[in-house]
Amino acid sequence: MPELPEVESLRRYLLREGVVDRKIETVGLEDKPSPESGTGAISGVDQLAGRTVTGIERRGKQLAAVLDNGVLGLHMGMTGQVNVLVQNEPAPRFTRALFTMNSGLRMALVDPRRWAKLQYFSSLTQTFRGLGPDALESEITGKEFAERFKGRSAQIKPLLLNQSIIAGVGNIYADEALHRVKISPARRANDVPVIGYIELLAAIRESLEKALEFIANNPDDRGRPYIVDAYDDRMQLHRKSGSLCPRCEIPLVTQKFGGRTGYFCSNCQK
Repeated sequence: MPELPEVESLRRYLLREGVVDRKIETVGLEDKPSPESGTGAISGVDQLAGRTVTGIERRGKQLAAVLDNGVLGLHMGMTGQVNVLVQNEPAPRFTRALFTMNSGLRMALVDPRRWAKLQYFSSLTQTFRGLGPDALESEITGKEFAERFKGRSAQIKPLLLNQSIIAGVGNIYADEALHRVKISPARRANDVPVIGYIELLAAIRESLEKALEFIANNPDDRGRPYIVDAYDDRMQLHRKSGSLCPRCEIPLVTQKFGGRTGYFCSNCQK
């Protein structure tokens, strides 16, 4: 699933490809019906012809194309990607939506599993409603980060995945950050001291920045951003059976947290 580094890389790619200041001339949608809300929703985009993209914003894993009237929200789901097509290039397989803009530029939502969402919103505030501060770009301090977990007795890992607490931390990078600061994902949030949260926020940002750098240095053959692979060199923890802790050199433990599989070391993470 695309996480914050993948979505931020996508935002930078769209800026680089010149999507901003382009007018949407036509919107083409797949023949299959899409829900109006929830997973895989495509809603309100048929009214976007004639509107101009004025910016590309992001909070957490939510992308937003700001228009001269309204906002197009994009969430990549599990397999979603946005491709900018060169002139006369055919739309890729699994294209769900195709935006043709002035000067011939076209933008395609490619989504094999059909879990990505495209929705029209009246404002950026509405687009990002319910999301906490961004894990990478916000000015939240370590102490303020700690305050968001104060009094919570749940395990720390599921809380890190709660996008209303902190936006953009997904399953893979939560495991990476927790391992960096030697905190077990099973530890209760109210058992982590303030200094632990200060170090954890720094580790989250370090993990995300490392991933951003990796993606920038490993584009595909068209220069498009690389999609997450849990087995590549950006990861300290190799997410497969038999993988070893890079510190202790003992097998990592796997456990479900909030329905998501976590990898951690039972020796050095407490």
